[in-house]
Amino acid sequence: MMPATGLHPAEDQRGRVHGFPLWPAVAAVDHEASTPILEAALDWLAANLRWFDPAQWDRFLPARQFPEGAALELLVLCRVLCRGRWRDHPLVDGATGLARTLVEAAAFHDALGRADDKFTYRAYLVALLADLGFPIPSAAQRVRTVLETGCGGRDGAWHPPLSRLELRYALELGRFPHTLPPMDELVGATIAAAEPDPIWLRDDEVYALTHVVFYATDFAARPLRTAPALVATMRTLLGTYLAAGDMDLAGELMLCLLAVTQDDSAITAHGWQTLTRRRLADGAVPGPLFDPIRLSGLSGPVAEAYTFGTCHHTTMVAAMAAAERERHRAR
Repeated sequence: MMPATGLHPAEDQRGRVHGFPLWPAVAAVDHEASTPILEAALDWLAANLRWFDPAQWDRFLPARQFPEGAALELLVLCRVLCRGRWRDHPLVDGATGLARTLVEAAAFHDALGRADDKFTYRAYLVALLADLGFPIPSAAQRVRTVLETGCGGRDGAWHPPLSRLELRYALELGRFPHTLPPMDELVGATIAAAEPDPIWLRDDEVYALTHVVFYATDFAARPLRTAPALVATMRTLLGTYLAAGDMDLAGELMLCLLAVTQDDSAITAHGWQTLTRRRLADGAVPGPLFDPIRLSGLSGPVAEAYTFGTCHHTTMVAAMAAAERERHRAR
């Protein structure tokens, strides 16, 4: 038996140690294999666009602390799509139209002025719209006023490193003035620089790790110098979540690995095959809370709401990963 090295067990221990599943050798997935996943995912999201509206969401689904959160996540996907051949997909036009309506509302402007703990996400939504070609000057001015007055202390050094990194990313995207430290300095204070042990990471800590990589690389658009141990950790985590059937974190890790490595490894290729197998017939990718047995007992808009609520985020993540994979391979 070979000894373990660093934080990772020897290869012959995979499948025998909790958290390190045994996966088979997988042939590389060719470029065309990701296209049906992406097309089907975008068509499903476009067909379910109305559910991204907080007014529709709140009719059937648990209220979100940041009501515009689903729309924000959708614009993140649209921004990734606009880097490649999908910029004219109907989803982009529909998503930006919905987001403009939300941001132009007086209630959104009032919330921006409160500079509460959701200020970063509101500023991020304003920045995304402007980056996509739909600036909302009054909302942008509200963001600048908060920053200039220091209201809420949103850029304070006492906030967690990930929160400051997230705020810097949003403000730079929107070209808002700020005094936050450089990106490299903020990344160096996060979980990504702490040599995390993949055996002991909780789900929320893995989400924190993936989001550090998202912001540092602008969702796989720019390079990030990454320690080999972190790449190995993310590959191990990907294997773990694929084995557990959690395609939400698996999808985020696949996008992260695409951002920091140039080629597919055996585990990412296995990830694409698993994603293809697990997606639903209508193109949605089920999240970890999706239960087909529970869905079978629902009907009408309740069934639609359940499917959307448990699948929309995972489907968007899969679409982002597939779109970036396609774009990287086309370069």
